[in-house]
Amino acid sequence: MTLVSPWMKLSVHFDANQITNQLDYSFTSCDGTADPRHGPYMGGVHFQKGQHVYFDVTCCGSKESGFSGFQIIDCCIISVPQLTQIGPKVPTVYAPPSPFLQAVGATYNLPLDFESQLLPQDPALPDLRRIRQEWKHTLDVGHANGRWELSFVITVRITRGEGEQPELRVFSFDPESSVGGSIAI
Repeated sequence: MTLVSPWMKLSVHFDANQITNQLDYSFTSCDGTADPRHGPYMGGVHFQKGQHVYFDVTCCGSKESGFSGFQIIDCCIISVPQLTQIGPKVPTVYAPPSPFLQAVGATYNLPLDFESQLLPQDPALPDLRRIRQEWKHTLDVGHANGRWELSFVITVRITRGEGEQPELRVFSFDPESSVGGSIAI
């Protein structure tokens, strides 16, 4: 019998000086042994029913650029339900609006309740300042089977040295996601 990982962690990362708006992201299981993006779910992420999803954001920036910190202004998960059943003489059925119990609809604004920490200096990158903010809550995966286009959008305020105006940036990612077994299409 395969045991379901009771939690998963979504980690997103961006550089204060990057020119793209794409977040680097990873999903990891609680025991660290399984990357939920492999196998039949390659290119997406497969959640387990009842799983708790933790979340953190890491920003880095060179000291030379004056990077001193960041503040999360807005943080939203967007899920677009996909077909779960279609065919002749059967009703067309879509997944619920979101795989997460906290979301009533397709969008869920994460409460801005984060704990911030300055990460230790990496000897290989002495000019890089890294700050992580961990969300103090979890998203809880529901019990309905389904597939969703999943997007994550975050707005941050990047601060630099004294006298510099803060910079507002928007970053995002959008993998496919699923919960449960096969879908009848």
